[in-house]
Amino acid sequence: KLANVFAPWDGHWKGVFRIFADTSGLNNHEAQPRIEDPAYLLEGPFKESMRIDVEQFYESVSPFRQTVKIIDTYVDGTGQRQKMESSGFNVVIGDSLFCVVNKADEQVVHTGITREPQIIIWERDLRNPLKIEYFFEKVQADTYSILGWGYYGGDDPDQGPKNWFYGEYVKQ
Repeated sequence: KLANVFAPWDGHWKGVFRIFADTSGLNNHEAQPRIEDPAYLLEGPFKESMRIDVEQFYESVSPFRQTVKIIDTYVDGTGQRQKMESSGFNVVIGDSLFCVVNKADEQVVHTGITREPQIIIWERDLRNPLKIEYFFEKVQADTYSILGWGYYGGDDPDQGPKNWFYGEYVKQ
């Protein structure tokens, strides 16, 4: 039933991935919420803290495996740009989805689920060091969006997340 689950992502995508900080300091948001609507970021005290220009290349090499190449260009507040390339793969093993991305400084592994075609929810839950993430990914026609959050370092996963993410890409 998971054959070709990654096919909607096949192709070349370009766009912007934004990182937002909860500036309230109160963490009144639900802990580890299961969000699916980017309007959520408009409801709270969120401020963009970083922007990443992203280029992604996905290619299904079988009904159960897809290769991934990512070119991230980090743009800081002064306009300085730093480019980083990563590679990896998405794979179906049994009834489970895995996303493995090899970055310059770490290998990131997320597990995934799909509720319907063209939507995958990716998560990871590491406690030492703390790295808990949630990404709701959706392809609609020629648009690919990512909405999520993360806990890192000294963050409290029993509070609302401080770090929020939103990316939107267009198929090239």
